[in-house]
Amino acid sequence: CRHTRIGTCKKTTMKAVIVALALSSAAAFQASTPSVRPATQLSAYVPSGMSPEEWEKIKAKEKKAKTNLGAGGARGFKSRSFDSFVAALEKGEADHLFAVNPEEVRKGNIALKDVPYMQRGGAWDNSDLKG
Repeated sequence: CRHTRIGTCKKTTMKAVIVALALSSAAAFQASTPSVRPATQLSAYVPSGMSPEEWEKIKAKEKKAKTNLGAGGARGFKSRSFDSFVAALEKGEADHLFAVNPEEVRKGNIALKDVPYMQRGGAWDNSDLKG
């Protein structure tokens, strides 16, 4: 810069930078023409070595197996409501059930009907033990 004063040189440089930025940022606000995407063919996933028909059969079988998952209760046993248990307890039809030693059941010392339904994964009314 050949100006005699140093401050004037800095101002001129700053003006040039501002003008350059203004011109370059103006291009960012220009509307661009939308690009055209080429058409593609979408295909479903089929594992290698399997025909689409075989894969559909397997998917249908798995979907059928996933129906009615809650029928056995939240933990795999058929439960009862607390109100029902209290009513049966008051009538003398129910008793508190405590976990038993599985080894004693295997040995035959404890009958399966005496194992709490939650422990054996059955139903509270013992309907799982009836043929």
